[in-house]
Amino acid sequence: SLPSLYMVFYARKGRWRRVTRIGENGGGRARRRRFAVAFPRAAALVAAACAAIPAFVRADAIPVFDLRLGIHADHTRIVVELAETVVYGVFALEAPERLVIDFPELDFAAASQTGGAVGLVTGIRHGRFRPDTTRMVVDLAAPACVKRSFLIPPGGGRATRFVLDIEGCDAETFSEWARASQREVAAAAPLGPAAPAPSPPRDERKTVVVDAGHGGIDPGAIGVVGTLEKDLALDAARQLAERLEETGRYRVVMTRDSDVFVGLRDRLAIARAAEADLLLSIHADSIDDARLRGSHVYRLSEEASDDEAVALAAKENRSDVIGGVDMAEVDDVTTQILIDWSQRQTNEDSIRLADLVVEAFARRRVRTINRPHRWAGFAVLKAPDVPSLLIELGFLSNREDERLLGTREGREPALRAIVDAVDRYFAALAD
Repeated sequence: SLPSLYMVFYARKGRWRRVTRIGENGGGRARRRRFAVAFPRAAALVAAACAAIPAFVRADAIPVFDLRLGIHADHTRIVVELAETVVYGVFALEAPERLVIDFPELDFAAASQTGGAVGLVTGIRHGRFRPDTTRMVVDLAAPACVKRSFLIPPGGGRATRFVLDIEGCDAETFSEWARASQREVAAAAPLGPAAPAPSPPRDERKTVVVDAGHGGIDPGAIGVVGTLEKDLALDAARQLAERLEETGRYRVVMTRDSDVFVGLRDRLAIARAAEADLLLSIHADSIDDARLRGSHVYRLSEEASDDEAVALAAKENRSDVIGGVDMAEVDDVTTQILIDWSQRQTNEDSIRLADLVVEAFARRRVRTINRPHRWAGFAVLKAPDVPSLLIELGFLSNREDERLLGTREGREPALRAIVDAVDRYFAALAD
């Protein structure tokens, strides 16, 4: 049988002891620094670009001094130098082949290196997954299994070092290991996203889920002067939530209210658990043509409206790949959200809402692109019973749009227009 790597360790007075294998006795716990190693089903995880992307870091995050790679005779070695001893977990994902390492929250600001392409490794991405958790994704040039992983205690002027040695293996062995590891992790940890807090009794208000696109170490588009789509989307989503709530007609649920990664299927699960009447996903696009600017909306369709819609949907749907989610697994929720005749009414409602948003943009004098109502196969819009729109507030590739959307005042007309459209949408349903 293949060796299991789901172990947690602690150091005490220079002696190393295995605490537990994850899955035995309900999971591991470190004595020196507690850290629950928990993985959702399909091993959802996050990662930033190879170069660290600025993000919120807790004041007590553990400093990382160095992240380096080296080639040895029969393996490739990854070393992370840390200020403290840590608890960690390692597992694998397929299509493409990746290794994943879970740590307590780390701060890479002081790191002299951040990894790169060496040996079996084509790149390393790392970032904040959720509070208290940093996850690292190691992209592999070919199937590779972990030969060993261990911690070296501090000494001789050296910091604590986490070491991971990987060696080439055949595709069948890697696949078997990846599937076995995911089953083991799923059996040992809560499955799926954290259960939402119990909702108060349903009132007369409509429930609108506001989804801030991207997040955590998935930055989304990057603007001409460095604006990150994930930050802009979160600011705009919060502002839209304020405008909806101040009407007194809506209960707003946000898929994220901080800089954390939320998988696409988890966003759908949040909307369905909230019994949402609408889902509005907020984004800001980027395109090669820096002259193009203006707002536009997308709704779901099996067929895309144009080549640009195809490209954008493909880019947005890669969010889970960036975060290390195994998209090959098709669960019951995914089966339910396949577009078929049963989703016809939901799609018709989404079309009606998209038209109302475009009309409201015109009334509020919000600049839009040519043909601002478009459609494509966005994964985040595939809830079978929740009318949904993906709203692009503008283009971060356009300097003027980036400047405008960077302020509350600049975003206000578009967000007010969205509230107007939502009001008209529900008023029409009540007639």
